Amino acid sequence: MTANGDMAPEEGMLLWARPDGAAGPGSVELLRAAVREFKLGVHCCTYGELPELIRTRRCELVGIELDADAEPAVALIKRLHDRLPALTIFAASDDPSISLLRALLEAGASDVLSLPLGSQELHKALIKFSQPRAKTGPAQAAGSVLTVYGVRGGLGATTLAVNLAARLHTALEAETALVDLDLQRGDVAAFLNLTPVNSLAALASAAGAVDEIFLAGTLTRHPSGLFLLPAPSEIEEADAIGHNEVEVALRLLRPQFRYAVVDTGRTITGPALAAFEQSDRLLMLTDLSVPGVRAARRIVALLDRLNIPRERVDLVVTQAIPGPVSLPDAARAIGKEVFHVLPRDEQAAGAAMNAGTPLPAAREAGLATGIAELADKLAGRGGPAKGKRGHLLQRIFTRETRA
Repeated sequence: MTANGDMAPEEGMLLWARPDGAAGPGSVELLRAAVREFKLGVHCCTYGELPELIRTRRCELVGIELDADAEPAVALIKRLHDRLPALTIFAASDDPSISLLRALLEAGASDVLSLPLGSQELHKALIKFSQPRAKTGPAQAAGSVLTVYGVRGGLGATTLAVNLAARLHTALEAETALVDLDLQRGDVAAFLNLTPVNSLAALASAAGAVDEIFLAGTLTRHPSGLFLLPAPSEIEEADAIGHNEVEVALRLLRPQFRYAVVDTGRTITGPALAAFEQSDRLLMLTDLSVPGVRAARRIVALLDRLNIPRERVDLVVTQAIPGPVSLPDAARAIGKEVFHVLPRDEQAAGAAMNAGTPLPAAREAGLATGIAELADKLAGRGGPAKGKRGHLLQRIFTRETRA
């Protein structure tokens, strides 16, 4: 038993929130009896206490009880859903109107229960909640980590990473996350016109264990449905992020997304090495200049010393910067066959970057077409693009992305 008499959870916790100032314990005994079968504990709180409790406790399930004024509850549900889209939220109301039901579901509620609570209805809702949890296990195929590394500056590695992720998510309908490991510059958010609240720095400063729910709180959702794990907003925060934080983040992203696309900085650091080690495909971006070919050859030699299999490394050549070396000569010098060639399209790349949007629909032989063809190659090599990932984020794409 906890200090306030709540049942100690075995596998999780149901936080049940009532309006601030509500009298009495509500339906706490009914809740305790209902969740016992699902190895959950119950903690009752007020609307005002709920956000802090979610932040400090391991919690996948929240119940929000409405009173006559539904507006605060709807606003709270929307705020929680925007902040933690993986969280399952039950709303409970004595108002059966369709308009309220629609408002609660659009705000982010997973299910709407009737007040006073009935054990049978509550039990059915808990069964639905538990089903995706039960289906998640070691047998489920993990997602793929695709890391983009530019062997020297100015090659368009961030443009490639952002648009590759956008293509995988929108055109191939694959749940995709984008990770910004260019920790000091942190350009990916600007490429997508996003202003993140949290970042990778939260993993370094976490007081307790970092799990799927904690990681979900660090993600920023793009209107397209693509998710971003951003670099820190403050440059000095980059120093706190090391190999371990990145390894943990990528391991947690794998079960939740079909693809995690990682943009790395030019400097090889602990975080970059973690991405290399965790990658299913490492897209090494170079040009056909003498410095570019030389840098690519040095990186391949380093990867060999790090025991990263060469079959995981794909050589991508950009024509954005013309060079005197031919493709066959570059492949021989680097020690890798060319996997894909991206055309030169400075105008489209610059316009998209400054607009904060992915590249528009491809024109023939343009950069968008080249990236789309690369995405198709990677999806074909990695298996079917479609298919849901893990239980915590699967509801993200069922309602909002398709709206």
